Amino acid sequence: MRKTFAYCCPGLTTSIIPILIALVSVSCLRDLPESLPEHFEWDPELAFPLGEKQFGMNPESGFDTTLFRIIDTLTNLPAWVYEQELPFEGTIDFDLASISSDLDHLNRLLLRITIENGFPQEFLTQAYFMPPDLNPVDSVFPGGPVILQPGTPVSGGETIRPYTRTEDVVFPRDRLLALQDVTAILLRVRVLNVQLDTSLIPYYPTYHFDVRMGAMLDLDLEF
Repeated sequence: MRKTFAYCCPGLTTSIIPILIALVSVSCLRDLPESLPEHFEWDPELAFPLGEKQFGMNPESGFDTTLFRIIDTLTNLPAWVYEQELPFEGTIDFDLASISSDLDHLNRLLLRITIENGFPQEFLTQAYFMPPDLNPVDSVFPGGPVILQPGTPVSGGETIRPYTRTEDVVFPRDRLLALQDVTAILLRVRVLNVQLDTSLIPYYPTYHFDVRMGAMLDLDLEF
């Protein structure tokens, strides 16, 4: 029946549709405020990754590889075995100006940092905001270095099941003002080389830990 009606009376159909649209429009207009506000604010949150980096016993991770070549003549073990700490460091790009060109609209910044410890030892980590002159502006973890528990050796120590920890750090607007010229985050890690299981020594060159960073912006935009 619907097809027959449209076919026999095309003029009537085309005239009804605009009338219905007009009636709906009038109904919607009645719900509008009498006057528009002078401005309104939009408070969005924007999340995105910053970068990730893998650290191991290599020069790119700031590790002194000469400790591999120096061998103790009594034990026939490499020199790094006798170090109390194994230091690592590396940078991840962080340009606040490119993230938000106007800090007046940035209420706060949340940094989410996930670290997977693929070494069978506990380690301490701290990170610093670095401008181009390489003088640290601020530390990422205001409460001091973060401690990560050891990973768990599997397959006789040939591989490590990593221990994972995630830290969320919130920076309010007043703290962000000092970061306007920052271009990178420097990560420094100290693996505590104590109670070393000597049976794992051959596998250490393959061990690594991974760092992933993301950010969430809380913006306040006015129109």
